[in-house]
Amino acid sequence: MSEVYKGTNAEEQKPQEENGQYEQYMKDHPETIIAPEDLRECGPEIAELEEMIVSFESAHPLAELLLIIDLTPELDVLFKNDRDMSAEEIESAINNLLPEDARVYEVRTNAKNILITILEKLYILAKETNISPEKHEELKAKYMRLSRAVGIINNNKVDHNR
Repeated sequence: MSEVYKGTNAEEQKPQEENGQYEQYMKDHPETIIAPEDLRECGPEIAELEEMIVSFESAHPLAELLLIIDLTPELDVLFKNDRDMSAEEIESAINNLLPEDARVYEVRTNAKNILITILEKLYILAKETNISPEKHEELKAKYMRLSRAVGIINNNKVDHNR
């Protein structure tokens, strides 16, 4: 007369909950797909993006960005944590840096912020305009060149090869 209880344990229930949360999120936030005939003409936006790239290169010489390699521990910490810091905390941290580190922080951070805007524009071009895959790849390659110049931080160094 022993009855076997088959309940779900916490490990089995977690993926079910996550799937339910994902399904609800997708229901609440459906991906907008624009019909091909409703896509905007890409020409003006391509010109705008290309101007953004030229402007980036004139304001942030790639050679200067590529020279940013070795970071002091203080600068490394600031780069890694600035997203979670208030403007006042960032300003205080910058004031505690050596002058050359403060300049490196300013140069790279300004370039990175503009790079984010360029990436957003590239994404919009792909999703909302009639840009050809070939032209999009060409613009993406230009973006990647800029992105590599800004680099990513890894072990107190700026990696320009990813």
